[in-house]
Amino acid sequence: MNYAPIVMFVYDRADHFRATFEALSNCPEAIKSDLFIFSDGPKNERAEKGVAEVRAFCREAEKSGNFASVTVTESEKNKGLAASVIAGVTEVIEGRGQVIVVEDDCVASPYFLKYMNACLDRFDTDTEIGAIAGFSPPIDLPKSYSQDIYLAYRSCSCAWATWKRSWENIDWKLDTINELYRDRALLKRLNSNGSDRFLRLYRQSKSDRGSWSIRFGYHLVKNELLTVYPRYSYIDNIGGDGSGVHSKATDPGLRTDLSRAITDPIIERPELDPEIQKRMKIFYSGGIISDVKRAAVTRAVIIKERTKLK
Repeated sequence: MNYAPIVMFVYDRADHFRATFEALSNCPEAIKSDLFIFSDGPKNERAEKGVAEVRAFCREAEKSGNFASVTVTESEKNKGLAASVIAGVTEVIEGRGQVIVVEDDCVASPYFLKYMNACLDRFDTDTEIGAIAGFSPPIDLPKSYSQDIYLAYRSCSCAWATWKRSWENIDWKLDTINELYRDRALLKRLNSNGSDRFLRLYRQSKSDRGSWSIRFGYHLVKNELLTVYPRYSYIDNIGGDGSGVHSKATDPGLRTDLSRAITDPIIERPELDPEIQKRMKIFYSGGIISDVKRAAVTRAVIIKERTKLK
């Protein structure tokens, strides 16, 4: 098996970073994996202490011996998460062809790296698969569904993996978003796992909201590339405590029970299950009522933008 390089993005939360690093170190595959840590610079004076604490732990991580190698890149200036992720992933994936990405608040199951590397190997040449998710939302799968993985048109941003073929040629500036306003099938596919997707993308296109993930997710959907999800999550996201720049204490479904993670998952190519898509959509839409409200807003936005194009 090939062991993909691991990329971690850190900022000013040393406690979260330490917990994430230690959990990742407990994966047996860690010692065979190269770890790249990208440390963003402080945005203001208030963040300087936190960034300094994170970088002090980076020095410990470099000497830990828990990975095949640990490479730390420190930015003097604050790039922001989106710019950091785009630049960091691009740098590593250009040389290695694939990458596993973990944010600094993702506590991994000991079986996380085993699962991620197995999926990267299994779907390396599958032209319908664009990414691998390590996190799975707490939705109940249909009782008749027996496989250890499932597919979705929604990408995962907290712990994920992809290949160079999926990361290349992404329209980060969203110069071609007008195509979405005319393509009803594409819009339906984009929102098939959550009515929040189009509106997030639209807001990103109007002003830089700092979201790399919605742009990557749109790229995957536009190219009809699916994301592989585990039946049970291999990640417990501890960032829903209000400490993160892009997370809130009220973020739903961030905490998961890692004891349910499958030790030896069977990585067989599943079919796209309509019932799972429906359940994911309800979960990420915040319920049926929220879904209906967002659908109305989406229709109004689409009509407005189509009128501009005439």
